[in-house]
Amino acid sequence: MKSVVCTKLGNPELLEIKDMDKPEVSNNQVLIKVDAAGVNYPDALLVQGKYQVVIEPPFIPGNEVCGYIEEVGKDVNLEIGTKVIGLPEMGGFSEYVSVNKSLVIPISEKVTSFAGASLPINYGTTYYALKRRAQASRGESLLILGGSGGIGTAAIQLGHIMGLKTIAAVGSDEKEDYVKELKVDSIIRYDKENLKEKAKELTDGKGVDIVIDPVGGDVSEQALRATAWNGRLLVIGFAQGEIPKIPLNITLVKGVSIVGVWWGRWTQTSPQETAEDFSELVGFIESGELNITPKNIYAVEEVPEALNNFLTRKNIGKTIIKF
Repeated sequence: MKSVVCTKLGNPELLEIKDMDKPEVSNNQVLIKVDAAGVNYPDALLVQGKYQVVIEPPFIPGNEVCGYIEEVGKDVNLEIGTKVIGLPEMGGFSEYVSVNKSLVIPISEKVTSFAGASLPINYGTTYYALKRRAQASRGESLLILGGSGGIGTAAIQLGHIMGLKTIAAVGSDEKEDYVKELKVDSIIRYDKENLKEKAKELTDGKGVDIVIDPVGGDVSEQALRATAWNGRLLVIGFAQGEIPKIPLNITLVKGVSIVGVWWGRWTQTSPQETAEDFSELVGFIESGELNITPKNIYAVEEVPEALNNFLTRKNIGKTIIKF
């Protein structure tokens, strides 16, 4: 099988395409023939050795896939041929991957493989952040930093479904055009406008109720200052590269909560709630409320380019690998 292998930590160009043996399945695992695999910013950090968890090479990155079950362990009650979303701990950038049965979600053919491979990390993280960490209420305002990225795309779409007023912050004409296609309610150009002042203007001086922040850097503090009383800043990640140092007096005088969002850890500690969220997300797709169409579809050989787009902040929308 063809696999993308990290044999040496460093820039994505160091990744190698290798022919590997199919993984074996244990009693509690299934073997998935992968149609598509999701690509995310943490993958780019992981191959550099810069993620919060450092894995020694060799390893195959990737932990969200969609495909069909080809083999099952003896303690698995899923049928061969079932279409599934899989959440492997590692190994998703490969034509086949073995996954524990507890990390496999059966889906119908109404969910395309591209949508299935896009759903877990970006949409799972965002839904967890808005529903469970922010406890978002219909009618609240949502400021989305990095509005054109994978998390940003998910936040605009899920924000609409949840009845939130969506405000996307972007930094280029191309990114502005993209979020307009998603029918975002308002746009802030933080390369041209003052983020705090524009956010206040768009909320009639109140400030935003919720900020979703996968960016970090200096815009985090600007966004925090743009929050309303009892606002919530959801910390997703630091795509800008710099971890912000926030003056805590802002939280005091505005009654703001800074809330960490580590979806991967939560899925391990709260499997029942995770299953509930996935059931709702898949339901959104099957009902037609959520239309997930990845903007970037790469071949296996193009994975280094895909990862570099994250590192240079050129990525727009969701990125997947097609097998």
